[in-house]
Amino acid sequence: MSSSDRPMPSLSRLYKSVAFALCAGSLVPLNSAIAQEAEQDEAQAIEEVVATGTRLKGTAAAVLQERQNQAFVADIMGAEQISRTGDGDAASALRRVTGLTLVDGKFIYVRGLGERYSSTQLNGMGVPSPDPTRSVVPLDLFPSDIIESLNVQKSFSPNMPSHFGGGNVNIRTKTIPTDFIFRLSGGLGYNTNNSDDGFFYSGGGDDWTGRDDGTRALSSIITDNLDAAQSDAGIQGSNAYPLTFDERKAMLSSMFWDIGPDPKSVDPDFNLGMTLGDNYDTDYGVFGFLSAISYENEWNINDTSQGTNLGTVGCSDLPDRYSQDGKCFAQFYEGVDTEQQVRWSGMLNLGWEINSNHRIDITNILLHDMSDRVRVRDFIDINETVFGETELQRVDMLFEERRMNSNQIKGTHNFPELNFLYFDWYAGTSRARRSAPGSLDVTYQQNFADGAFIDQQLQPIAATSVNRGYQDLRDVVETWGWNLGYPIMAEGLELEFKAGADFFEKARKAENIPINVTHRAISNDFLYGNRVDEIFSDENINNDDFYRSATGANILESAMADGDEFAAGTMIDAYYLMMDAFINNTWRISGGVRYEDFRQLSVPFEAHSNQFSVDSSEIEQLAFQEDDFFPSLALTYMMDNDMQFRLNMSQTTIRPDLRDVSVTFFIDPLTEFLVRGTPLLQSSKLDNIDFRWEWYREAGNNLSVALFYKDIENPIELIELNTVGGAAPNLLTANGESGKLYGLEVEFLQDLSIISSDLSNFFVTGNLTISDSEVTLGAVEDDVTSLFETQLLDALNATSASITVTNNKRRLVGHSEWVANLQVGYDSDNGEHSATLVYNAFGPRIIVPGTRGNEDAEEQTYHSLDMNYTYYPDFNTRIKFSIKNLLDQSKQIQQEGLNLLLQEDGVEFGLSYSYQF
Repeated sequence: MSSSDRPMPSLSRLYKSVAFALCAGSLVPLNSAIAQEAEQDEAQAIEEVVATGTRLKGTAAAVLQERQNQAFVADIMGAEQISRTGDGDAASALRRVTGLTLVDGKFIYVRGLGERYSSTQLNGMGVPSPDPTRSVVPLDLFPSDIIESLNVQKSFSPNMPSHFGGGNVNIRTKTIPTDFIFRLSGGLGYNTNNSDDGFFYSGGGDDWTGRDDGTRALSSIITDNLDAAQSDAGIQGSNAYPLTFDERKAMLSSMFWDIGPDPKSVDPDFNLGMTLGDNYDTDYGVFGFLSAISYENEWNINDTSQGTNLGTVGCSDLPDRYSQDGKCFAQFYEGVDTEQQVRWSGMLNLGWEINSNHRIDITNILLHDMSDRVRVRDFIDINETVFGETELQRVDMLFEERRMNSNQIKGTHNFPELNFLYFDWYAGTSRARRSAPGSLDVTYQQNFADGAFIDQQLQPIAATSVNRGYQDLRDVVETWGWNLGYPIMAEGLELEFKAGADFFEKARKAENIPINVTHRAISNDFLYGNRVDEIFSDENINNDDFYRSATGANILESAMADGDEFAAGTMIDAYYLMMDAFINNTWRISGGVRYEDFRQLSVPFEAHSNQFSVDSSEIEQLAFQEDDFFPSLALTYMMDNDMQFRLNMSQTTIRPDLRDVSVTFFIDPLTEFLVRGTPLLQSSKLDNIDFRWEWYREAGNNLSVALFYKDIENPIELIELNTVGGAAPNLLTANGESGKLYGLEVEFLQDLSIISSDLSNFFVTGNLTISDSEVTLGAVEDDVTSLFETQLLDALNATSASITVTNNKRRLVGHSEWVANLQVGYDSDNGEHSATLVYNAFGPRIIVPGTRGNEDAEEQTYHSLDMNYTYYPDFNTRIKFSIKNLLDQSKQIQQEGLNLLLQEDGVEFGLSYSYQF
């Protein structure tokens, strides 16, 4: 029974979490007690994982044994399986798991449910996300070199977070080795797209490390003036805070303008890695350590096209390739995308074990990912483009750093003298940060006469500007908990009682400062040029004639709004009770209940101010609180040692994330649509049923068939809001009325000796998921206002609105009706050669729901075919050759037969070498 309607309990700990975010951002002074709490040393933790064999059969057998012994439905992927597929990170590897699909190269959809319907853990502990557009950590942050196994639990158990829809992904890192290990590795890569030149710029001196050296950062002269103004008017030069001409010049000059861009021939990709570990048997127990570092530098040049604002106005004036059946995009982009990615990671694990009954493990992980992207694209705007006379070009640059470090400590204690009672405890602190300094977006007008190019200039329209953006997000997560188990043995009965508690606190501080350099404030003669660094050279900026006004007024405008800066906190206190019973080694009954008390608070700031944009009396009203009980039951029938049947039933929830209840917009990185939430958003409630038959056979061969069903109350979905003119489409996060998901999963692994003994070195493994879903939004023109319509009216600040949703009933956003994986592998008798052909595909999935009678925008099927070959010349050496995307597929999102997004990925080749001393 939910108690969300009870009186609000004390929020003091939640306020401390928000205060922690404020302290991290150095915004306001705090009392010494809170400040001291915020500065405490970070705890550390680890999840123990047993190392497995060195070839797929051995690894598969170990992984399957773990899956067979679990009480709840789960799929597990081991390190050697990941190595065979050639996947470089957790996100890429997980798309091989039954029923999982990969979106935007970072986020996993489990059984067709979006990333918000899944949770991610690192060694069993919650971690923060450095991505403000998603509620879970992007899984491409985790390199495969540090992963021991990936555990995807698809049915809820009381010892898991109740935020559980599609499933829980637990990334388990490698632990201390049983013997000395020292391994060096390196590799080279090449993409066929990279044979063409891209466009790029010099950047900062530390770019090779994946970090900005301050070159792109917002200068102190601008921040000081912004803070002093305390309103948009000040930076715009009104009497509220007058700026001198020299101050405006200095502010403009302090921005990073050396962007060009220039034609760029990119270098081959390369990566380096090292692993070192050992253990020591002493009189005080066994001590061990494992350390690993890796570095990767990768380039990608892609031809891309993208459209926004689908409609019918002006389509007849466009060439055929931009329109379809009288419909077209009001804005359309096509050109070259050049991106450099730098990734590095470090891991240090420590362990101490005493007589096999007591063990303490410590894990320290640092992950860093930099993406630096420049796009030079033709820009077709039906309101501005006149082909052969005035055409447009768009140049934009985005540099972003994502960083996460996690320190975890875990203790495991068994007490044989107390009837083998055991007690586990853990604690951890993780920090995540996303920094995007100095992004740029500029629109040029290209002038033609009689079809011949004359010159290029900044678009001479009063409303246009060079857009600069400065974003920073910091998350801090503290988590701790314990588990207690007590077994009871009787004739024909093995019974174990379990109890535990989990505590989770997250503090977030986020800031977004958009600044516009207006075209209308620049003299006409200085608008001309085709390079950013030429137009905004120091010579021009310091020339009085550069400015249309004698005072330089309006040259800089802040587009920052209230709420673009905020502090927030989330707290969860959870307790659970479980029972696990084996009856006559034939029946297994596992189940229990979990109680969670959830609190969340997000406090917005006024633009360019250290002041809240809400009164103190309103802060408590912004808090979201609910507590509830979540039951789960798992029944397993073990027909024999090889075959078993499972039935799982549970109730779970999906709660709004901090971004989901905010009225400020963020840009979706896949579609570049503006997305906002609503403070009226409610949690989704799920009823889950899973049934699976499993057959474990000799030599790791296996077959399983599963059925699943989910009934969702108030599912959280996206809908498009009406926009004006050429504004970017707006998406609203809102509750639907109801939803359901059901389907069938089949998974198998079989060596081909069943065909002929000559084929015993070959094996085939794969999985297939067939499913369907339906969501009812509640968007109906009647006299009854649904929850969805209430949230829509609140977002539009209106008392009535015409419902523009095309389909009140449709599939869930992100759901694919089928997902297929297939691998064909070979291992030589002498163990020197192994090869794998890997295929992955998914059915079309909705990315943006249709409005105003238009179809839904769907990502089209992507047939991924990869090949990996590994040569082991001796026990210590490995040489690996890989080809990815053999079919040269492109990422494509279509709406009404037009490309909302088309990106050519190219064919990627890789060669790596590793030696273990």
